[in-house]
Amino acid sequence: MVAALDLPGPIVLGEPLPTVCRPVDFHRLLGGPAWRSLPFAVQRRFGPAAHLAPVRYAGAMQVRASRLGWLIAQACRLLGTPLAPWTGEDVPVAVDVHTDRKGALVWDRTYAFERHGLVKVTSRKVLGRKGELMEVIHGGLGMTLALTVEDGALHFRSTGYFLNLLGLRLPIPWPVTPGDAHVVHEDQGGGWFRFTLRFTHRLAGETFFQTGLFRDPGDLP
Repeated sequence: MVAALDLPGPIVLGEPLPTVCRPVDFHRLLGGPAWRSLPFAVQRRFGPAAHLAPVRYAGAMQVRASRLGWLIAQACRLLGTPLAPWTGEDVPVAVDVHTDRKGALVWDRTYAFERHGLVKVTSRKVLGRKGELMEVIHGGLGMTLALTVEDGALHFRSTGYFLNLLGLRLPIPWPVTPGDAHVVHEDQGGGWFRFTLRFTHRLAGETFFQTGLFRDPGDLP
Protein backbone atom coordinates (compact mmCIF):
# COMPACT_ATOMS: atom_id res chain seq x y z
CA MET A 1 0.00 0.00 0.00
CA VAL A 2 1.22 3.50 -0.83
CA ALA A 3 -0.25 6.58 0.86
CA ALA A 4 1.16 9.87 -0.39
CA LEU A 5 1.02 13.48 0.65
CA ASP A 6 0.22 16.09 -2.01
CA LEU A 7 2.57 19.00 -1.45
CA PRO A 8 2.46 22.54 -2.84
CA GLY A 9 4.17 23.34 -6.13
CA PRO A 10 7.85 24.04 -6.75
CA ILE A 11 9.86 26.53 -4.75
CA VAL A 12 9.32 30.14 -5.80
CA LEU A 13 12.40 32.29 -6.40
CA GLY A 14 12.96 34.45 -3.35
CA GLU A 15 10.18 32.84 -1.31
CA PRO A 16 10.63 33.94 2.34
CA LEU A 17 11.32 31.39 5.06
CA PRO A 18 9.13 31.34 8.19
CA THR A 19 10.59 33.28 11.11
CA VAL A 20 8.96 31.02 13.73
CA CYS A 21 9.10 27.23 13.55
CA ARG A 22 5.82 25.36 13.87
CA PRO A 23 5.92 21.90 15.44
CA VAL A 24 6.38 19.15 12.86
CA ASP A 25 3.30 16.93 13.11
CA PHE A 26 3.89 13.78 11.05
CA HIS A 27 0.34 12.58 11.72
CA ARG A 28 -1.08 15.72 10.10
CA LEU A 29 1.43 15.67 7.24
CA LEU A 30 0.58 12.09 6.30
CA GLY A 31 -3.13 12.17 7.04
CA GLY A 32 -5.11 9.81 9.25
CA PRO A 33 -5.30 6.70 7.02
CA ALA A 34 -1.61 6.70 6.13
CA TRP A 35 -0.58 7.39 9.72
CA ARG A 36 -2.74 4.56 11.07
CA SER A 37 -1.21 2.15 8.54
CA LEU A 38 2.20 2.60 10.19
CA PRO A 39 3.29 0.08 12.84
CA PHE A 40 2.63 1.31 16.36
CA ALA A 41 6.38 1.47 17.07
CA VAL A 42 6.86 3.93 14.17
CA GLN A 43 3.91 6.03 15.37
CA ARG A 44 5.53 6.14 18.80
CA ARG A 45 8.90 7.28 17.39
CA PHE A 46 7.36 10.03 15.24
CA GLY A 47 4.38 11.04 17.40
CA PRO A 48 4.29 14.37 19.29
CA ALA A 49 5.05 12.75 22.65
CA ALA A 50 8.33 11.32 21.30
CA HIS A 51 9.84 14.79 20.96
CA LEU A 52 8.94 16.20 24.37
CA ALA A 53 12.32 15.06 25.73
CA PRO A 54 15.62 14.21 23.99
CA VAL A 55 15.84 10.65 22.68
CA ARG A 56 18.95 8.68 21.64
CA TYR A 57 18.89 5.73 19.23
CA ALA A 58 22.05 3.57 19.09
CA GLY A 59 23.08 1.43 16.13
CA ALA A 60 25.66 0.78 13.43
CA MET A 61 25.65 1.60 9.73
CA GLN A 62 27.23 0.74 6.44
CA VAL A 63 28.38 4.11 5.03
CA ARG A 64 29.53 4.38 1.44
CA ALA A 65 29.98 7.08 -1.19
CA SER A 66 30.99 7.29 -4.83
CA ARG A 67 34.06 9.28 -5.82
CA LEU A 68 31.81 12.22 -6.69
CA GLY A 69 29.92 11.82 -3.41
CA TRP A 70 33.18 11.83 -1.45
CA LEU A 71 34.25 15.06 -3.16
CA ILE A 72 30.87 16.67 -2.44
CA ALA A 73 31.07 15.62 1.22
CA GLN A 74 34.54 17.15 1.59
CA ALA A 75 33.41 20.42 0.00
CA CYS A 76 30.33 20.54 2.23
CA ARG A 77 32.48 20.38 5.36
CA LEU A 78 32.84 24.13 4.88
CA LEU A 79 29.08 24.40 5.57
CA GLY A 80 29.01 22.37 8.78
CA THR A 81 29.40 18.75 7.60
CA PRO A 82 25.87 18.00 6.30
CA LEU A 83 27.09 14.67 4.84
CA ALA A 84 29.31 12.03 6.44
CA PRO A 85 32.77 12.69 4.93
CA TRP A 86 34.12 9.14 5.44
CA THR A 87 33.01 5.58 4.72
CA GLY A 88 32.92 2.30 6.63
CA GLU A 89 31.20 -1.08 6.84
CA ASP A 90 30.10 -1.27 10.49
CA VAL A 91 30.27 2.27 11.82
CA PRO A 92 28.77 2.87 15.31
CA VAL A 93 26.20 5.66 15.06
CA ALA A 94 24.15 7.46 17.72
CA VAL A 95 21.07 9.42 16.62
CA ASP A 96 19.89 12.12 19.03
CA VAL A 97 16.47 13.65 18.40
CA HIS A 98 15.13 16.70 20.21
CA THR A 99 13.15 19.90 19.68
CA ASP A 100 15.18 23.09 19.92
CA ARG A 101 14.10 26.38 21.50
CA LYS A 102 12.81 27.67 18.15
CA GLY A 103 10.52 24.66 17.70
CA ALA A 104 12.56 22.83 15.03
CA LEU A 105 12.93 19.06 15.21
CA VAL A 106 16.68 18.40 15.40
CA TRP A 107 18.36 15.16 14.29
CA ASP A 108 22.01 14.75 15.34
CA ARG A 109 23.81 11.73 13.86
CA THR A 110 27.21 11.04 15.46
CA TYR A 111 29.40 8.60 13.51
CA ALA A 112 32.36 6.90 15.24
CA PHE A 113 34.68 6.27 12.30
CA GLU A 114 37.56 3.99 13.24
CA ARG A 115 40.32 6.09 11.67
CA HIS A 116 38.74 9.53 11.80
CA GLY A 117 37.07 9.74 15.21
CA LEU A 118 33.65 11.22 15.84
CA VAL A 119 31.79 13.10 13.11
CA LYS A 120 28.50 14.86 13.89
CA VAL A 121 25.91 15.57 11.19
CA THR A 122 23.06 17.85 12.25
CA SER A 123 19.82 18.70 10.45
CA ARG A 124 16.62 20.48 11.44
CA LYS A 125 13.15 19.54 10.23
CA VAL A 126 10.79 22.51 9.97
CA LEU A 127 7.60 23.47 8.16
CA GLY A 128 7.51 26.03 5.34
CA ARG A 129 4.94 28.78 5.07
CA LYS A 130 2.67 26.51 3.02
CA GLY A 131 2.99 23.63 5.45
CA GLU A 132 5.58 21.70 3.44
CA LEU A 133 8.22 19.69 5.30
CA MET A 134 11.78 20.98 4.97
CA GLU A 135 15.14 19.76 6.22
CA VAL A 136 17.75 22.47 6.81
CA ILE A 137 21.42 22.19 7.73
CA HIS A 138 24.10 24.60 8.89
CA GLY A 139 25.14 27.07 6.23
CA GLY A 140 21.57 27.57 5.00
CA LEU A 141 21.32 24.57 2.68
CA GLY A 142 18.05 22.69 2.73
CA MET A 143 15.58 20.53 0.84
CA THR A 144 11.84 20.08 0.72
CA LEU A 145 10.53 16.60 1.45
CA ALA A 146 7.52 14.52 0.47
CA LEU A 147 6.28 11.84 2.87
CA THR A 148 4.73 8.51 1.95
CA VAL A 149 3.87 5.26 3.69
CA GLU A 150 4.76 2.21 1.61
CA ASP A 151 4.25 -1.33 2.91
CA GLY A 152 4.32 -0.10 6.49
CA ALA A 153 7.56 1.88 6.11
CA LEU A 154 7.93 5.66 6.29
CA HIS A 155 9.60 7.24 3.24
CA PHE A 156 11.06 10.73 2.85
CA ARG A 157 11.91 11.89 -0.70
CA SER A 158 13.45 15.21 -1.67
CA THR A 159 11.44 17.40 -4.01
CA GLY A 160 13.93 20.26 -4.37
CA TYR A 161 17.01 21.91 -2.85
CA PHE A 162 17.35 25.51 -1.71
CA LEU A 163 19.71 27.97 -0.07
CA ASN A 164 18.56 30.17 2.79
CA LEU A 165 20.05 33.56 2.00
CA LEU A 166 19.07 36.62 4.06
CA GLY A 167 15.80 34.96 5.03
CA LEU A 168 14.88 34.01 1.46
CA ARG A 169 14.59 30.47 0.11
CA LEU A 170 16.46 30.37 -3.20
CA PRO A 171 16.21 27.21 -5.34
CA ILE A 172 19.38 25.29 -6.26
CA PRO A 173 19.54 23.66 -9.75
CA TRP A 174 19.57 19.86 -9.50
CA PRO A 175 22.81 19.34 -11.51
CA VAL A 176 24.86 20.88 -8.66
CA THR A 177 23.18 18.90 -5.85
CA PRO A 178 24.20 15.49 -4.39
CA GLY A 179 21.13 14.05 -6.14
CA ASP A 180 17.60 13.06 -5.20
CA ALA A 181 17.46 11.99 -1.55
CA HIS A 182 15.43 9.01 -0.36
CA VAL A 183 15.26 8.06 3.34
CA VAL A 184 13.37 5.03 4.68
CA HIS A 185 12.43 4.24 8.28
CA GLU A 186 11.36 0.59 8.44
CA ASP A 187 10.34 -1.12 11.68
CA GLN A 188 11.96 -4.51 12.30
CA GLY A 189 10.02 -5.47 15.44
CA GLY A 190 11.30 -6.04 18.96
CA GLY A 191 12.36 -2.41 19.37
CA TRP A 192 14.57 -2.41 16.26
CA PHE A 193 14.26 -0.39 13.07
CA ARG A 194 16.26 0.04 9.87
CA PHE A 195 17.31 3.48 8.68
CA THR A 196 18.36 3.75 5.02
CA LEU A 197 19.57 6.87 3.22
CA ARG A 198 20.38 7.14 -0.48
CA PHE A 199 21.28 10.03 -2.80
CA THR A 200 21.01 9.41 -6.54
CA HIS A 201 22.18 12.02 -9.06
CA ARG A 202 20.25 11.98 -12.33
CA LEU A 203 23.46 12.01 -14.37
CA ALA A 204 26.11 10.51 -12.07
CA GLY A 205 24.04 7.80 -10.37
CA GLU A 206 24.25 6.91 -6.69
CA THR A 207 26.47 9.31 -4.72
CA PHE A 208 25.71 8.28 -1.12
CA PHE A 209 24.26 5.19 0.54
CA GLN A 210 23.85 4.40 4.24
CA THR A 211 21.88 1.70 6.01
CA GLY A 212 21.84 0.27 9.50
CA LEU A 213 19.84 -1.10 12.41
CA PHE A 214 18.95 0.97 15.48
CA ARG A 215 17.33 0.22 18.83
CA ASP A 216 14.70 2.06 20.82
CA PRO A 217 16.16 3.50 24.07
CA GLY A 218 14.08 1.18 26.24
CA ASP A 219 15.74 -1.81 24.60
CA LEU A 220 19.29 -0.77 25.42
CA PRO A 221 21.12 -3.13 27.81
